[in-house]
Amino acid sequence: MTKKDTSLDVLSVAGINLPAFMQNETIMGTEALSEFVIPPRIKIVQKQAGDELLAKFRVGDIILTPSHSIIVKAEYDENNVPKVDGTNSFNVIPIFFYPEWATWNPLKMKGQLPVIRYRTTDPGDPIVLKARNKKLREEPCPENMDLKIRHCEHLNYIVMLVDHELAGIPVVMSFSRGSWSDGSNFAGIIKMRNAPMYGCVFTLNLKYNKNQEGSWYTPTPSNPANRVGWVEDKEQYERYKALHLEFKEHHKNARLVASLEDEDIVDDPAATSASNDF
Repeated sequence: MTKKDTSLDVLSVAGINLPAFMQNETIMGTEALSEFVIPPRIKIVQKQAGDELLAKFRVGDIILTPSHSIIVKAEYDENNVPKVDGTNSFNVIPIFFYPEWATWNPLKMKGQLPVIRYRTTDPGDPIVLKARNKKLREEPCPENMDLKIRHCEHLNYIVMLVDHELAGIPVVMSFSRGSWSDGSNFAGIIKMRNAPMYGCVFTLNLKYNKNQEGSWYTPTPSNPANRVGWVEDKEQYERYKALHLEFKEHHKNARLVASLEDEDIVDDPAATSASNDF
């Protein structure tokens, strides 16, 4: 009887297949990476996404970047548009929240300038007031005065997916511009629970938005309709609490970085008022 070659058996790690011969290896070469914590980011595929992304996914698909793992493969209605009736949704536990402010270069300068020219988590930084003031939010680009740079407020949530095959991986949800109001609403419903955020379960539903600039989809938060809204297992709760403290320390030491550069730029007139302290 021929012995089965198990060297290419795979194990799914963060949505990527890891060959069996690597599974018990000592992990080396990543020591310096501990200086930075860059969680995968939840992204909704928009119609203005790049050709490469749209070749792999449909508008409304909810994915993790950079691995392009699927969180929700969007279901479409009879008009061939993504359903926004709660069908396309996923559940999360918020672990940690922090705001960030970034100055974005003009899209037309892509390839000539970095996508983000400046970013900070310091609430006292001068760009904070600019990002929160509609009249100050845009300024001439120093390298091309005919174009505008834009100061943006990003509401970043570190969350754990639940009820999902990717559960157990801390990921970041960043709300800005066209999704800023959804991020602000998320803060509101978390505070209304009057409980530690890492003990709460919420549902994010696909929502359609439209204004004079175009249309886009955002994740809008709500309390779960079809499951308990709390973490019920005490050991699991304690793990999430430990994760909260870990990410709080990462943020304090400026190690926590949200990968924002591949955001699809969409603007929302509602995203004009300042956020309150979380």
